[in-house]
Amino acid sequence: RNLYKALVEAYDADKTILDTYGESAIIKRIREEDDDQEEPFAGSDRGSKRRREGGGHASASTPSEPATGSTG
Repeated sequence: RNLYKALVEAYDADKTILDTYGESAIIKRIREEDDDQEEPFAGSDRGSKRRREGGGHASASTPSEPATGSTG
């Protein structure tokens, strides 16, 4: 019974969104679903890039932190 209620609520929400936004909501949703399906494969690559970029940003921000701490 709770599952049915949740299904009806989801349907009503989708219907409201479609009535309000029309085709743009459908296109956006399809793109998000495509991204979700590709994420596990691309996610590992993205994570390693973020770590590399994060390390560079962390070292760049480290010198500025003591400078702002000494002035303030």
